[in-house]
Amino acid sequence: MTMKWLTLYLSRSVSQVMLDDLKAILPGDAVKIFINGLDETRYATVECVQSEQYCALIASAIIVWRQLGRIDTILFQAGEMARRADEASQFQLFSMMKTTRAVLQIA
Repeated sequence: MTMKWLTLYLSRSVSQVMLDDLKAILPGDAVKIFINGLDETRYATVECVQSEQYCALIASAIIVWRQLGRIDTILFQAGEMARRADEASQFQLFSMMKTTRAVLQIA
């Protein structure tokens, strides 16, 4: 069975507050984290198995950090479709993350 992956691009400032949370709530075998110290907007790339459980946990973390004022911008992309999701609800984020080839850029 082919594993489906969700990709998150985190800015440096978001990575500073959210990366440890993601490491804590997601099992190590379900997540890959790459750090690029030369890119402020895509400082951390997080690839996670695209399961309902993990998408729900990630959506919760995004909502918490957005409510705390540490996330300003959320861009969603799936294939050719792209849109801003700055004000998306937790359920909307969860639904986006379950989309095939989903990518969220968070700053």
